[in-house]
Amino acid sequence: MKLFALKCDGGYLKKAPSVIQCVPIEKATVVSESGLEEMESLAAAAKKAGITNIFLIELVVTEGQCLKRF
Repeated sequence: MKLFALKCDGGYLKKAPSVIQCVPIEKATVVSESGLEEMESLAAAAKKAGITNIFLIELVVTEGQCLKRF
């Protein structure tokens, strides 16, 4: 599975209702290929907010072994 996020100097971009910020990866805005247009608008809004060095990155998710059964 491929997912995408925007990397910035302070971590990764997160789109919140009223603010765009750099956060750790576990709080980042992450999309599948169908959401790549959203990444374009998020990057543009982040630039307007003064965030620099923005890069679209691919996150590759793999399924590992079972850690615990419920």
